[in-house]
Amino acid sequence: MVTRSILIVEDEPSVAVTFQHILKRSLDYSYRVEVASSAEEALEAIKKTGAFDIILLDYYLPGITGGELLKALRTRDQETVVIVVSASQEYRIVHDVFKLGADDYITKDELVNPYVLEKSILAGLEKREYQKEMNRSEIARQRIDAITTIIRTVHHELNNPMAIIDFALSRIAGAVESGAPVNSAHVQEAQVGVSRMSEILRRLHNFRQENFNDELRGLKLFALPDAPQKTEDT
Repeated sequence: MVTRSILIVEDEPSVAVTFQHILKRSLDYSYRVEVASSAEEALEAIKKTGAFDIILLDYYLPGITGGELLKALRTRDQETVVIVVSASQEYRIVHDVFKLGADDYITKDELVNPYVLEKSILAGLEKREYQKEMNRSEIARQRIDAITTIIRTVHHELNNPMAIIDFALSRIAGAVESGAPVNSAHVQEAQVGVSRMSEILRRLHNFRQENFNDELRGLKLFALPDAPQKTEDT
């Protein structure tokens, strides 16, 4: 059975115990449970243990409120499933917690049915797996686009020297067939074209790292690496 880490942030011990009883009966996951009675304790637990798979968060907490903790969590963690639990059924609170990034909102009255909590957890975990799969698919698509871009770039950069070589060789071949002397300028043009192609291929060999553009939020490969800078010693 897969083990999931879960942090219960609840200042009422009886409610925290109810959560633990429900979680122990789960047929889908084995839960490693930690309990914090305040947002401050929760932050310490996260700092000590690292990110949890799920957080059950009481909205009304002493000191830092559940809403404030949720806001702080979402500034650095979009992966953890956060389910807010409260005795209140006010629309304003429900609206606010979803706006802050909660995955679900459960009233404490609903905990009479143990399947409500388990269903909420399963839905949150499935949502995260779906998002990860979508992200993987998007990265794969971007990589294909990137490969296509670099192929087009290489084709473009090789096209000109290849055309120069082809032209120079045709002139050289014509001179040979007619018995005329070979124009050294045509030979030089061919050599320059070969050197240019060799440089492009060397640069392509050094193309080993994917570049990310944070502003565009995606993988982008637009050009070959810059040619190495020559120093006075070389």
